[in-house]
Amino acid sequence: MRARLARAGGAATCFAAMILSAGIAHAQGFEAPWRGIYVGGGGNFSDVSVEVGTACYDYECWWGEYAYYEDGDGDYGYTLHAGWRVHDYVALELGYVETGDIRWEEDLVYFPEFNDYYNNRVDFSAQITQLSVLGILPFDRYEVYLKLGAGFWDGESVQRLDQSFGTDIVNRSVSDSGTGFLGGVGFGVTFAKNLHVRFELQTTTIDEDVLNARNDSSVDSMLLEVQWRFGAGKPASIQPSAPPTATP
Repeated sequence: MRARLARAGGAATCFAAMILSAGIAHAQGFEAPWRGIYVGGGGNFSDVSVEVGTACYDYECWWGEYAYYEDGDGDYGYTLHAGWRVHDYVALELGYVETGDIRWEEDLVYFPEFNDYYNNRVDFSAQITQLSVLGILPFDRYEVYLKLGAGFWDGESVQRLDQSFGTDIVNRSVSDSGTGFLGGVGFGVTFAKNLHVRFELQTTTIDEDVLNARNDSSVDSMLLEVQWRFGAGKPASIQPSAPPTATP
């Protein structure tokens, strides 16, 4: 979790510098980006990512340790979103992600409630309501953006636990919900004035207990969405003001 937050903070700093540079160029005569209300939706491919251990940067860990992750077997779902472009470089957005059924498997997991080790087989699905702020860097019809916010998730998992060194089998269903950190990056292209298409990579942290995991876990998604922008037309060009005329 700390590593994800650190990476997000670094990305936000870099993006802020890019926004500042773009603002200077924009003031020199680029077309003004559209502002207003938009709605959209599309499809997604979602998976779970679980921290399964740590490793060294070198053999004797002179340079410290880093966490490494494993992914499950992902599935396809759908997405919806609505937002308000309040500024050339800022938008507020409400989104919804339905993940589909995701498979997570891990062997030799210790379960304190059973005081034994089991092979963990989980079919997991989640519904995530997202509230976020987008930092946008526009380039005429194209734009890239950084998304930061919160994901309010509800998850269900159907679990089969096979005793690792025995014959016991446990079948159970677990429901959980919570609020996680949401981060994403994306790229978009505008067609026919009002129509916008975007591709996004995002992650939402979740409670690892719903997967019977012991470390940081997240839902990672690739989104392809179509967006309709209300009132969008050809943006007016912003021209630099002429210098004042010197008086004799």
